[in-house]
Amino acid sequence: MDDKPADEEPKCVEIPACGSKTLFEVLNSSCQRFAGKNAVGKRNVIKVHSETINGKTFEKFELENSFNFLTYTQFNKRYSDFASGMMALGNLAPKQRVVIYAETALDWMTSAAACFSQSLEIVTIYATLGEEGALYGINQTKAAIVIADPKLLKVLAKIAPQCPTMQHCITMGDVDEQSAALILKTGKTVTSFEDVVTKGAEKPVDPRPPAADDIAVVMYTSGTTGPPKGVLLSHANIVAGVAGFNQTGVQYNLNDRTTYLAYLPLAHIMEMIAELANLAVGAELGYGSPHTLTATGVKLKVPESDGDAMTLKPTFMVFAPAVFDKVYKSVKAKVAASGGLKEKIFNAAMAQGLRNYENGGVGINAVANAVAFGAVQKLLGGRITCAMTGSAPLAADIQRFMQVVLKAPVRQGYGLTENCACSTIGAVDDNMVKSVGAPHSCAIIRLADWPEGLYMNSDKQRPDVGMPRGEVLVGGPCVCQGYFVDPVSPDPDVVKKNEEEFLTIEGIRYFRTGDVGQITPTGTLMIIDRKKDLWKGPQGEYVALSKVESGVKLSPYVDIPMVYGKTGGEYPVCLICVVEGEVRRWAAKNGCPTSGPEMIKDQKVIDEVFRSIKDACKKIGLADFETPKKIALLGEATWTPENDMLTAAMKLKRPQIARAHAAELDAIC
Repeated sequence: MDDKPADEEPKCVEIPACGSKTLFEVLNSSCQRFAGKNAVGKRNVIKVHSETINGKTFEKFELENSFNFLTYTQFNKRYSDFASGMMALGNLAPKQRVVIYAETALDWMTSAAACFSQSLEIVTIYATLGEEGALYGINQTKAAIVIADPKLLKVLAKIAPQCPTMQHCITMGDVDEQSAALILKTGKTVTSFEDVVTKGAEKPVDPRPPAADDIAVVMYTSGTTGPPKGVLLSHANIVAGVAGFNQTGVQYNLNDRTTYLAYLPLAHIMEMIAELANLAVGAELGYGSPHTLTATGVKLKVPESDGDAMTLKPTFMVFAPAVFDKVYKSVKAKVAASGGLKEKIFNAAMAQGLRNYENGGVGINAVANAVAFGAVQKLLGGRITCAMTGSAPLAADIQRFMQVVLKAPVRQGYGLTENCACSTIGAVDDNMVKSVGAPHSCAIIRLADWPEGLYMNSDKQRPDVGMPRGEVLVGGPCVCQGYFVDPVSPDPDVVKKNEEEFLTIEGIRYFRTGDVGQITPTGTLMIIDRKKDLWKGPQGEYVALSKVESGVKLSPYVDIPMVYGKTGGEYPVCLICVVEGEVRRWAAKNGCPTSGPEMIKDQKVIDEVFRSIKDACKKIGLADFETPKKIALLGEATWTPENDMLTAAMKLKRPQIARAHAAELDAIC
């Protein structure tokens, strides 16, 4: 192991500029300093419509084309009243746990802020984890109160009889009477969010400020294998993450004039840190949904309603790479379909933008930008000044493309739940692709030698490498307190992880990420492999599956790929969830079947997709042994978080996918 970071070890930032040491202090300080400014807002639902397409009925939301905001003073009162109402409802002792089991919404953050003010620990459970995941998290943490939205109240009703410690359920939005009745039968109470707020306003209680080393959040990871793990994050951990994010954010003009669109899962650390960091500097947050984000949102009633982004006009957004992947493919497809002069103008503007990118610039001149890219920018409100992405690798071509189209820096960051999402972030003036940037000021990065994978710090001396390489260790005040262990029934696997995945070097606590990285000569980190995602070929060569997938995704026919290597196999293969619209267009032009099941089994279609994939892999410089030798096509949206094939952060659950498609893999391995 390298005993020293690449550069002189810095002193990590631990608290933000306001001097706050707990999340209660962070929010309380902002509510005092920015009292009359807009804090949090949402769109009101005018009407819920039902639409039937191909025999299936879908909900479509007609929304007000404006956001209704609470000022920082009003937000402070709302979460204080909710905290008082919870105390009246449950008479909760400090450090008791409250589960938030809901989609991202304004009152998700209201609930969290209320808990922070009363020294309560919040437990976050992904909305996509379903009955088994919710049951696991509620019972393992012995939560007394569960806050759920109407959709997930139905899940809660099914598992309530198996949750002995749960005493009270608080529902966001309208109460589903049928679900409420089932919960009431188990002897638990059901109260609406607004009733809790009203009761709290009638009988306010004083805050019970937490200590910096108190646990603030037990955050369940979505988990690619086995049951989810509860990551223990103290107030000090998260505050350090907020401080690091904000110090980096200065270069992106993250301040009290920022407008942030909140739509990613708040049960995910990246979104939680982003929202808290915005609130810490007095920004305004508008709450939307991935399903109503733009005019093409699957749950948006159009033309009556504009997308959330067009309505809010945010200046700053965080994107999951999967969102950028879909935007990239959608724009490329529309341009190709338009043909003629429009396609020529777009391609010429893109070529100019890419040249500017390579010279360190952003976008193109105003007139050309308005003609070529104005429509895309309008979908996101037209005011984006920076966009960040994390949670998975972003293909280099897509990063360049999106920066040109958005006319704003698009930067990758890197982090994990275990270190509050704050490891590294790209600098605003650094157009380097494949890099995830330099360390946040709250983190220290080291590389540990991994001889088995042939990644060593000494690789810096190799002429063909020239950079130190190894497993990425993240250290500093943002590193969590470990994983939750039930004292009554300890899980030996989790106990082992606590012993093996955390270590202390020279008094600094580090987390072993399992990711393999290299430090560039300019001091930035590149993630080049993952220890668990490597497949060893017949000649002893290693194939980084996620690296290959980032190339495969560049094919216009590919929605989500999974590269697979059979133990003892001769070559990697690939399962592909296709973009059915793109495949259908090619099939129709070339005399192939255009219905889903027949189309994806047609050999001419398979050959065309395979040709496109090989071209994409060649384009990013993959070696022949890394390129899949056979493929199997699956329907669009075959893998989702709901069917347990993807995590809530849209990462592949490889073992589950491999089991579900064993027949397809056997046929091509």
